[in-house]
Amino acid sequence: MPPVGPASIARMASTSDTTGHAGRTKDVTPRRRPAHAGGGRALTFALAAIASIAGAQAQADRMTMPGSLPLDAQVSSGTVRLIWPDASPKRVGNVEVSRRILNDYLKDPWRVIAPQIGPVVAFRDDEAAPGVAWEYRVRRFAKQLHDQGHYVAGTKIPATETRGTAILVIDESIADDLRPELDRFHDDLTGDGWHVRRLQTPSGRGIEKTEELARARKLKDRIRALHEAGGRGDVSIILVGHVPLVMSGSTAPDGHKIRAFGSDLFYADIDGTWPAKPDGTLVPSRIPDGRIEASVGRIDFTNFTREAPEKEIGYLRAYFDRNHAWRHGEGPALRNAYYGSVGHLGVEKNGLANIVGPEAMVEGGHQTTGQERRWLWGVDFGNYKGWDYIAEGHRARPVFAINFGSNKLSIERPGNAMTAMLTDPSEALAVAWGGRPAWQIHAMALGRTIGDAQLRTVNNGPPAGEGFFETEYLPTGQYPFIHPIWGNLLGDPTLHAFPVKPPGELMAKRSDDRVTLTWSTGDREDGTYWVYRETPDGVFEKIGATAPGETRYSVAAPENATTRYMVRRHVLNTVHAGSFHALSQGIFATCCDS
Repeated sequence: MPPVGPASIARMASTSDTTGHAGRTKDVTPRRRPAHAGGGRALTFALAAIASIAGAQAQADRMTMPGSLPLDAQVSSGTVRLIWPDASPKRVGNVEVSRRILNDYLKDPWRVIAPQIGPVVAFRDDEAAPGVAWEYRVRRFAKQLHDQGHYVAGTKIPATETRGTAILVIDESIADDLRPELDRFHDDLTGDGWHVRRLQTPSGRGIEKTEELARARKLKDRIRALHEAGGRGDVSIILVGHVPLVMSGSTAPDGHKIRAFGSDLFYADIDGTWPAKPDGTLVPSRIPDGRIEASVGRIDFTNFTREAPEKEIGYLRAYFDRNHAWRHGEGPALRNAYYGSVGHLGVEKNGLANIVGPEAMVEGGHQTTGQERRWLWGVDFGNYKGWDYIAEGHRARPVFAINFGSNKLSIERPGNAMTAMLTDPSEALAVAWGGRPAWQIHAMALGRTIGDAQLRTVNNGPPAGEGFFETEYLPTGQYPFIHPIWGNLLGDPTLHAFPVKPPGELMAKRSDDRVTLTWSTGDREDGTYWVYRETPDGVFEKIGATAPGETRYSVAAPENATTRYMVRRHVLNTVHAGSFHALSQGIFATCCDS
């Protein structure tokens, strides 16, 4: 990509006012090549645009977007050896290695641990203490080259017991028909460590845009109240059915017509202000304050059922059946991925290498390789015709997917190709657009959720007052996009890779002042078992653990006549990026009248 400079100004398209990190700014969106046009030629950008989008300062005109450096690692207890054997060129310039603990990056800046170590092709960190998830950044600097990559690694990382608050928002028009599946999903969230808060809302189906916005604002007020009520851990919002969908912005990230886009990030930007136009369209083309406080995902098949609404419940039931099966470890343990369109999706491809390892990756697409068997991940520039995904004989089968290409980010469009990958007979559970900007999926290698990847992607940008090239994760793809209002996730944002099979059926029996819990090992013999009891406020607290193989636990009976118990299997998951302690879905039993 050539250096940015005044010649690129002619490529600029529309502008819209919004508020960024440094106060009132101008949101200038560059006109770019249509997403359906193949090849990897990146357009150049004016200094004025980069400064506007990212708060960059005057020196940015001498810089280019860094390339994406493919990383791999050899991980053992206390040691992480980072390697980049596929870098091009292989040896060049000066290498810098930084590290931090994997968490909310806004709270933990990069710390350089190896400055200017020359044109090396590997770096060994002998101070990667076990029990910590480490995140690395490797940057290479040369006269005609700047590339960088990110990688997570660690060993014996503690299990995540409590994930946070899941706000389950249900379109009231489908709530009764879907009640068994929703109740089971509620338990699945609880059994994965989420404290579930459940809301019903009037549907956004078949109403004027101004009325849909009014309903969305009322719903956001309810979500904000739950968020302000407090809680531990992450916040994840799950929209089921045609929950009101707002339209926002005036931009063209896919290089086509400048337009507004459906954005669920309106709900995730819990404390942000999104001004509206008289027609009910919101103004922002990027997140107004540069940060969403929650992940958000939409499970909604309205854009495939407008002409046949009776099919909607069937699609939703099929989705929640697949979701339940994945969470409970049914089917093979997936450690595989396919990728296509590397020119657009190179960052995502490098993330796959962190998650499953380069040896477990193959080149292919959603319409070819993706149909051959079940995959953990698929990243591709897929067919833009959504109806083709649900045609007879077609079955895209990744659990997680990036489906880049023209118009797919318009989640409001009938026949949307991202929604299609969630729609039976296809089998995806979570789909994003990717590429513009690139999705930062690498933390999923150590058990983080797809919603965590959304947060890292949408919140990615420079610290306040810094230039674009201080952005936390670079490159952002081929173009300098940050804080996109189109960074939607379709599907369940709480899902993660490498699920653990739970134990078998749990039984609870009371005798005098004791409750005895018994269960079977199920389909897996290893691990210990962690035992939980529900508190009056609906939170499950750990009350004990068993020795390996022990499937019985006795506890003093509570004063309450009936109490709910939960048991989860605890194992050490060994993955390409190292190892982490993991918990299965919980299984439940209620006990007992005295």
